[in-house]
Amino acid sequence: MRFTRAAGLAGILSPAIWAVACLVELDHANIGHSIVSRPERFFSDSAWHWPLILLVAAMLAAELAVAVALVRRGWSSKRPEASAVAVLLATAGLARLAMALLLPSDPHGYSVSGAAAGGASVVVLVTPLALLFAAALLRREDAGLAWLSAGIAIGMASIAVWATEWAARSGASQPQLLAVEPVEGLAAAWSAAVGAWLLGWPASFWSGERWPAIPAPGRKSTVVIALLLVVGVVGQSSSFVNSFGPAIGAQLTGRTRVESIHADAVDRTYRVYRPANELASPGLVIVLHGSFGGGFQAETTTGFDAQAGRLGWIAVYPDGVADGWDAFGSGPTWGNHPGADDVAFIKDLIYYFEAKDHVDPDRVYVTGHSRGGMMSYRLGCELSEIVAAIAPVSGNMATAGGSADVPCTLAGPVSVLAIHGTADATIPMAGGRVDIMFSPMANVIARWHSLDGCAGSPTVSGDGSVTATAWGCAAGSTVATRIIDGGCHCWASGDSRAIADFFVAHPRAPRSG
Repeated sequence: MRFTRAAGLAGILSPAIWAVACLVELDHANIGHSIVSRPERFFSDSAWHWPLILLVAAMLAAELAVAVALVRRGWSSKRPEASAVAVLLATAGLARLAMALLLPSDPHGYSVSGAAAGGASVVVLVTPLALLFAAALLRREDAGLAWLSAGIAIGMASIAVWATEWAARSGASQPQLLAVEPVEGLAAAWSAAVGAWLLGWPASFWSGERWPAIPAPGRKSTVVIALLLVVGVVGQSSSFVNSFGPAIGAQLTGRTRVESIHADAVDRTYRVYRPANELASPGLVIVLHGSFGGGFQAETTTGFDAQAGRLGWIAVYPDGVADGWDAFGSGPTWGNHPGADDVAFIKDLIYYFEAKDHVDPDRVYVTGHSRGGMMSYRLGCELSEIVAAIAPVSGNMATAGGSADVPCTLAGPVSVLAIHGTADATIPMAGGRVDIMFSPMANVIARWHSLDGCAGSPTVSGDGSVTATAWGCAAGSTVATRIIDGGCHCWASGDSRAIADFFVAHPRAPRSG
């Protein structure tokens, strides 16, 4: 009896411990703009690692005490569900503790170890199953609590799938990490409900009766609950699969591979798509994601695999660190990534693929969206000796004061195709301050006119809402714009084809020296 009361009190305290752990994580995490696409930042700050481990251990101990008190009742009546609850909750608890102990995976907290990510997967998969078995265990003792356990299990699984999908869409390299906290929160709420039940408190809450007039779930109800869980998970997953089926299929067949390379002081990851019709000396297109994005996000949102397949080229989708690329500026949410030199990373990638895949050195290109577009401008300047052309989409190039007069000395002309929407409110064409200062797009284009030695009048063409303008420049290079009337801060459906065609028409111009 003493253990049961102690377990009940511990269960009631578990939501409070979970809330404190969340506050500690939020207080120390480098979340910047979002934790959706970078959920590892919610967990991986090593400076406060041990306080978090202690909180996690206390929460797990409270939940384990509740589970043991509950399981003892099942064991006393020789119920097989009791063993399942014990094993599954113990597995989830050990996985969560291992996850805390194994983070971070590098000194800067830029990435998550495979073991820690695996622990997160175990937590979000096993915990709902434990609660379903708990529902089966409770159905004869307290129908209301059994239904509550089943409902929390279904909600837990649904939220886990939704959070994981949301993070994956946003480019998270380990999207299941985003599901850990809501799953833990629901587990803590369940522990509190069971703790109150162990103490007999529902009797005082519901007019002297314990969960009155609620029928116990039978075998048919259990089957229905399981089917609801399966249907809910499949239903929430279907839109993800439909949207990202090509990229997922490419990875399953081996066309897309996730690889890593050591650059500066950390290991950097990237996705690479090699088409079946890869040329003997293919072109190389590096596609850069936006702020807090990732290579998976860039691959799925741009659809550049199709263009690589059409041309027989290689498409590479690198992962930035923390909030994203050090495109320009530096501060708490813009750059300042010790040990992660983005320019060195991309340069190493280019030389790696030239050596491994015999990439044509005259056909190396960079494109990117938003902050990836900004980084494209920077790479055009700093890697002009090896980059033939760039195609920034919804990007910008500016000093901290908003001037397009950034340091840029070219080894030879670099062709530019700048794509922008007139209704882009995130990086306005007119420039100005949003979260940082942006230069007017006209000034950016004028700067590249000067850098590439453009002369003469431009050619202008229109196609529906798109206006294309191009200037002829030195050594056959081109500076061009593609303005989309009413276009948003997004990668439009026709952008990838237009970019690929521009790259085909613009191999590397002769370099000086």
